Amino acid sequence: MKQSAKLIFLVLLLGAAHLGKAQQEESDVADADSPGVDEQNGSNQPSGGNRVGRIYTGVNAASANQPYAAVLSLNSGSTSTKAMGAIISNTTVLTSASAVLSAGSITAITVVVGSSPGILGGTFRYDYKGYELHSGFDSATLANDVAIITMGSSFAGLTNVQPIAMATTEIAVSTTTRTKCVVLGWGQTTSTTTNFRLSQADYELLTDQECATEFKQSLPSSLLCARSVSGYACNMDGGAPLVCNGQLYGILTNQTGCTASSTPKIQKFAKLPVIRIPWNIPTISNPPRKNYVSCP
Repeated sequence: MKQSAKLIFLVLLLGAAHLGKAQQEESDVADADSPGVDEQNGSNQPSGGNRVGRIYTGVNAASANQPYAAVLSLNSGSTSTKAMGAIISNTTVLTSASAVLSAGSITAITVVVGSSPGILGGTFRYDYKGYELHSGFDSATLANDVAIITMGSSFAGLTNVQPIAMATTEIAVSTTTRTKCVVLGWGQTTSTTTNFRLSQADYELLTDQECATEFKQSLPSSLLCARSVSGYACNMDGGAPLVCNGQLYGILTNQTGCTASSTPKIQKFAKLPVIRIPWNIPTISNPPRKNYVSCP
């Protein structure tokens, strides 16, 4: 009996020790993913329980269905700014010029792609070779608000990584039959919960008149606006792709001052069908005439 009692006591002791270790490990993971860390500014200072950023109340997205999504970490010295982008070729990612500009003097860019990409995870991480803001970008009006990031190596052959086709024709927006679109961001589900994974929100396109009414001025022809239907992009989602009818139709402008709310958001996007991409290829307006010799 004494030996049996000792054996039972030993089992209970080991079980308690194992439970305590598991709880500590769970606490460590929770601390690493805590939304109280201000990642947008690259610091570890608490920013409060209502920290803003990323897609609110969206749903998880799988990169198998959205293989064009890219999560960006724009580094300027010790400061890191998070943004989104869309893969448009095996070596280039399209994002927002205003989002890139907001990062300051960039010293490094890390691009995360692949299975459910996020800042803390992601199958593939790439360093950039260079970046370029659109030559016609206007920081005051946000005209031509796009930038291209060129990668140091190719995405070709990677699992769940694939370029998306850009729309070349404008959609005729109707107030009676709304065009539904999807915006991808990197995943805050509420004001206090972060999953650090790719998320999506549903949007609908608005007419130019509706946009002018909302923003109290006409927008440049290279901008459109869209209204959130379910979930919405937020502060760290600048450069997020707007996909309509299976094509890349817009790029979200840089977002600031976004707060958690149940009110639908109306936000500006670069209108890709009217923006020349790439913009650094010269156009030959008057090609040279060929001289033909007629044979008798």
